[in-house]
Amino acid sequence: MDLNESEILIKIRIGNTLNSKLLNAGDTYYLNMRRNSFICEILDSLYEGFSGESLLEIKKYRLYTKNMIRLYNTNMVIDTFTNTKDTNQEIYNKGENVFYMLVT
Repeated sequence: MDLNESEILIKIRIGNTLNSKLLNAGDTYYLNMRRNSFICEILDSLYEGFSGESLLEIKKYRLYTKNMIRLYNTNMVIDTFTNTKDTNQEIYNKGENVFYMLVT
């Protein structure tokens, strides 16, 4: 199997919040996604866990890498890796599987 077709654990952390009744800064959400998933697919999977006002709130946020590079729907998970041939463990060790949701 192609490495980029394999799954990797993605961590999405809420970096800041405008309304702590709806979203808590520091909360982390875990998703198993393919390395070649588009960011829009990750966001869709994340949004499935929300409803009502919380869903409307989280959709105001943007996704960033740990280096605070904004990710767009057409980016892929592998775009955020310094080396796409790294094993999952190497990605985890570098923290490249951690993304931040920020309201800007």
